[in-house]
Order: sequence, then C-alpha cells, then structure tokens
Amino acid sequence: MSLSIYINSTPIGFDHPTYIVAEIGINHNGSKDTAMKLIESAANCGVNAVKFQKRHLPALYPPDVLDHPEHYEQNFQYMIPLLKKVELSRQDMTDLREFTRNLGMDFICTPFDMDSAEFLKKLDIDAFKIASADLTNIPLIKLVASFDKPMIVSTGMSTWDEIEYTASLLSDLGSDFALLHCRSVYPVWPREVNLRMINQLKRYNVPVGYSGHELGITVSLVAASMGACIIEKHLTLDKNFEGPDHKVSLEPYEFKRLVRDIRIADQAIGKNKRFMLRGEVLNRELFAKSLVAACNIKKGEIISRDKITVRGPGRGLTPLYLDKLAGRKALRNINAGDFFTEEDIGLASLKKRTFKFQSQWGLIARFSDYESMLHYNPKIIEFHLAEKDFQLPFSIKEPLNMGLVVHAPEYMGERLLDLCSYHEETRQASVELAVRSIRLAHEISHFFKGRPKVIVHPGAMSINQKLDSSRLAANLSRSITDIRMLTSDFDIELLLENLPPYPWYFGGQWKGNYFMDAAEIADFCREHTMNICYDLSHSALYCNAKEKELADEIKTLLPFTSHLHLADGYGLDGEGVQFCEGDIDLDNILPLFKGFKGTWVPEIWRGHLNQGQGFLQALAFLEKYMD
Repeated sequence: MSLSIYINSTPIGFDHPTYIVAEIGINHNGSKDTAMKLIESAANCGVNAVKFQKRHLPALYPPDVLDHPEHYEQNFQYMIPLLKKVELSRQDMTDLREFTRNLGMDFICTPFDMDSAEFLKKLDIDAFKIASADLTNIPLIKLVASFDKPMIVSTGMSTWDEIEYTASLLSDLGSDFALLHCRSVYPVWPREVNLRMINQLKRYNVPVGYSGHELGITVSLVAASMGACIIEKHLTLDKNFEGPDHKVSLEPYEFKRLVRDIRIADQAIGKNKRFMLRGEVLNRELFAKSLVAACNIKKGEIISRDKITVRGPGRGLTPLYLDKLAGRKALRNINAGDFFTEEDIGLASLKKRTFKFQSQWGLIARFSDYESMLHYNPKIIEFHLAEKDFQLPFSIKEPLNMGLVVHAPEYMGERLLDLCSYHEETRQASVELAVRSIRLAHEISHFFKGRPKVIVHPGAMSINQKLDSSRLAANLSRSITDIRMLTSDFDIELLLENLPPYPWYFGGQWKGNYFMDAAEIADFCREHTMNICYDLSHSALYCNAKEKELADEIKTLLPFTSHLHLADGYGLDGEGVQFCEGDIDLDNILPLFKGFKGTWVPEIWRGHLNQGQGFLQALAFLEKYMD
C-alpha cells in the first residue's frame, strides 16, 4: 500500500495537486469524431486525463439478451441497443489513445470484461479504472492487477465488507491503486452524496478520490477541498444529447470552471505545517509588541517587573515571555528603550559565534546595523539598500578586509523598481535607480577588497494581469544596455536576481511574469554575457508553482551564478524561511552547491534582528554543506 501512486510521471496523493479526470465514457455516442472533440475540450479545460469505457458485449451477455432485448426488462430494452450503438472499434480506441497523448494527457479506460482488459493491456493505456459494479469481480480485478499498471477503483453500490476484501486483495498483490468514493445513481442529489466517506476510505492508506454523478460543480469542488486526490467527472458537448450520462455531465465551459476552482482549492488547502507568510512577517513587525526596558538596567541588576514595558514594533522578545523575563539577572547593560532579546532569558547565547567556512560567505546588513555583523568576521558584506539610504552618510574609519555586495532598492516611492516595465517612464526611472546603486557601490568600494557586485531585481511584477514574457525580455535587454552604457567607467559586476512567482510588495501579493524559469534566465545570460544572483528560495517556490525539479533548475543556472542567496522555502510564496522550516529537500539540494566558487549569504527573512540571530542559525546549519 502507498500513500501516493504515479500515473506516468504525475504523483497522486494527499500532498499533491488534485488529479482531474474527464470521464468521456460513452458520451461520444459511438462517433470517433465526437470523441476527438471531447478530448480536445478536456485538454482546453486543463485536466490530467480522459477516461473511456471498453466492452466486448458477447463476453458480457448471452446471445438472447443481445439479439432480443425486448424479451427482458425495460432497462435492458433501453441499454443493450444503446451499448451496441456506442461501442467504438479497437482501431478507434488506438487512434484516440494516440490523440490524447499528443495533447499531453493520460489515457485511462474501464474494461468491463476480461477480453476488453486484455485488449487494453496491449493498447498500453496509462491506467485502468475498475467500475463500481466490478469491485466484487475478483477474476477481472486479479487480471488487471497482473498488468502492473495503476488502478483506480470505484466503490459505489458496495458494502464495507466488499470494499475491505478488494482493498486487502490489491494490497496483498502489491498493486498501486486508489479508491474513489462514488454514488452509482444518475443523478445523485447532494443530500445523498455523503462526502465524509472520503475520510473513511483513507483508512486503507491509499489515495482516495471522488467520482461525481451529481449535477453542477459544487459537490466535486467540496470533495477536492476535503482532500480528494482524484476528481472524476463526466464531460459532454451537449447535455441534451441522447444517452444516460449526458444529463449528469458538465459541458466544456462548466468543466473549465471546475478545474479552475479545484486548482484554487489545491492552493488554499496547503499542508499540515504552520508558517507565517511574508506579508504576515512584515505586519507582525509593524503591529506586534515587544518587551522593552523602561529604564537603564546595569549588568547583574535584577530585571523587576516595573523595569519592563510593552511597546511596538515587534522586533524584540514577545510579551509571552514577560513572566520568564521578570526577576532574572541582567546579563548585559541595557539602556532605556532597548528591546529585550532571547539572550536575556537564556534562549540564545551572548557569545559571538565564529565560522570557519573556506568558501566566500557573508552576511546581509543595512547601513544602520552593519557594524554588529562585523563581529562574526564575514568574508563579504551585502548591503540591502532602501531608497532613502542614498541620503545617509557611510562612515568607515578604516578599510575592511572583506568583499562588497550591494543590493539595489526594490521600491521607488510608490512604485516598484522594474527594468522590464511596459511604461517607459517607469523603466527609465528604474535604470536610474540601478545606476545610483552602482555609483554608490563604486564610491565605497575603496573600503573593501575585490571587485564589488551589485544585485538588481529585473521586475516584471503585476497584481492581476499576465504580462507577455517576450516583451518583458526585450525591455530588460534595453535596460541592461542602458545601465552598462551609463556605468561603463565603474569596475563592478552587475547581477540580476531570479524572482519568485508570488512576491509580497506594499503589504499585498503580486504575480511574477518573467526571470523565474532557468532556461529563460540562462538564455538571457548567454545573450548579454552576464551572471546572476541565484536565490534558492525564489527558485524553489517557482518549481513548486510549475511542478518543476529544483535540482534541474539549479544545475542549469549554476554556470551563470556569481552570488547565492540561501534560505528554505515553502509552498508558492513562503520565501526566505529558516532552514528546516520549509519544504525544500535540503539533504539532496544543498550538496549541489558544494565547492561553489562565488560569494554567498544566508537570506533569512528578518534574520538581521537581535544582532543577526536568524543569520547565525542558518550559518550553523550550512556548515556541513558549504565547504
């Protein structure tokens, strides 16, 4: 038994996006052309797979039933002629399988008899569906299980004992299978669906889905939000067509809405892991409260309750630790207004850590706090500029024995720095801000050793609209040309940074449109003979969004990487989280950077607070990987 199965390269399970199947069944009404139109519609809807049915009627019914259905009940009189009419030829099925694969979808089919199962095995379909009526057809199930293909088994019209027997049998046979909750009536009314069965079927430790025969999209959407790993729903071109399934099917425009809403539900469900969004971190610092010294406190003095007050912003020890702080002996001299920190209650050490990386490691700082970072003897310092930092004096008494990296501001007043912008005035203003950053780096470079690096975000962000990547690339090319022309006298290395898919700006979430995909970035670097700052967290989030392999992205971009930003990442927008708090497979990913010859820093969100405690925690973790 497995919590996940694969159909081709697509994982299906509780931690993966919903696998959506368009059930074409017999809605083609025996027409290969109609079947192809349905497959095209399914592809346009964005489903993972289409599903058909295959019967060899002489193997299912005796000759008298097939030749004289009028001798039998009404349902035989209706269905037998219809099944004869709608059965596609074996050549048709072969052609439809190829047509489906060429459109990038999986081809699934339900065999209703042994002969059809053998044919589908030769056809090499991607997975087998077992209909509800055949959950107890053990000979058929054993035969299909022997094909070593994934199986999706519906549980409609079945008892618990029958489900238990078949699930146990398939487990004993070592089959990769999923169970679908199903109500085998057409249509089924919402009050009779009983979606709680999805959770009950999870007891078998296999993926569980839902096969819907209800009207509309609501019930299937709810099933997906309850954790159904597979959603199967009938697709038709017209609900008024002749046949038993059309009336409970979705027309293409409805199916497209269902797929869209399920993909939104997939994102909303998330995982069983608590983390703060980047926007929450910003708002927490702005609106949360800290424990602050109400007066001067000397080292060794008792920190009594009257010497502690609660004030914003949320940059120090939270008020949760008030009782733990009160009554302790001060471990340092604390001035009135200073934030209490974890060191004051023994949760972190006041002792300055030293790191002995052989590689070119560094720390991120602002002009206002860089001196506190010098205690750790980094080999480089990376200044993250805000727009107003250009107005601040940079006072260094003597040269520093370290390299210099300058990160250009991301904001220009009420706008984002955007070298890709469609708006020429914004693009030119972004070029000017990048040039100012380069000039600043040049001006202070004599305090540092080596050639300074300047990192600039390309931009290409939007709130709602999708932007054209080719136009963005052309604008970025113009901007790089302009920047180089205006800074040709300065000996700096200009680096663009790869971007996340859903970044946070101005307290809200935006959409990335360019400079995220490794192949696109590599092409741009080759064209303009330049390198990048590779942000691991940004890349991981992009891979999560596009279902790409992070290791492949890294291998593509490492030859163009001069500087690294290292942090964990979570989901689609959880960037810059502490190592082991995200979902990057660190043990397999971080060794890819071993022996990296460029410069690197840990970029943990708010890692600079409390004298860089977040950065120090990250560095301690990275010691086993980066040398």
